[in-house]
Amino acid sequence: MFTPHQHDLIVLSDIGILLWFAGIATWTYYRGFAEVFTLYLVPYLWTNHWLVLITFLQHTDPLLPHFRGGEFTFPRGALATLDRHLLGDCGAFMSWLGGFATHGISETHVLHHVCSKIPHYNAWEASDALRKKLAQSGFNLIGNPGGWAEVYRVFRACKFVEDEGDVVFYKNAHGLATTRPAFADNTASDSGVELDK
Repeated sequence: MFTPHQHDLIVLSDIGILLWFAGIATWTYYRGFAEVFTLYLVPYLWTNHWLVLITFLQHTDPLLPHFRGGEFTFPRGALATLDRHLLGDCGAFMSWLGGFATHGISETHVLHHVCSKIPHYNAWEASDALRKKLAQSGFNLIGNPGGWAEVYRVFRACKFVEDEGDVVFYKNAHGLATTRPAFADNTASDSGVELDK
């Protein structure tokens, strides 16, 4: 997974992790687990639960293709994700609050894949322009509002992808896919892969 020239950086990273664990252990020893739990573990888990939720919902949906081998290209990979209105299933105010509090990380995610150098304060405008451009080609990459109900729906619908095939979609526990690849010439060739609409 790593190349030989990365060896020293990996060792430094490992040392940093060990020092951090030693710092947490020392803090726990001198100040008690309750303080470490309250001031470190709770904020850590709170932040990471949002990161996992947002990342899961952006990259997992029965409508999103997975490209293998020769079918994968940077544009296809970048567009195999969704924008979702974070907390949008809880009403308009919560949708606004979710987008505001996270600087639109969930609402402008497709743009992040297409061009990650655009800063968050320009991401809303750039995402609107990207959506208009993609709509001309029939792409709508806005998913259902992101929240716990959507996590449950996606978790049930996305259990696995087939081991074979160059363009595959998630299948549920019964082996049924919501979406399948459609080819321009209506055969199972490798040309003209498009998403069913």
